[in-house]
Amino acid sequence: MANWLKRILGMEKCYICNNKAVKPRMYINDEGEKVPVCFKCVTYAERRAMKKSSY
Repeated sequence: MANWLKRILGMEKCYICNNKAVKPRMYINDEGEKVPVCFKCVTYAERRAMKKSSY
């Protein structure tokens, strides 16, 4: 329940650097879950071949 509340209020943490996600983009991790990635870590996520989520 708290997970969706954090998404609504914009208090997401980046999946890669664990900082507050600035301009987050959603990617799909290895387990198939949608995870936020901050703007600075997008290049790293693409190098790791994470798929973009259509959100």
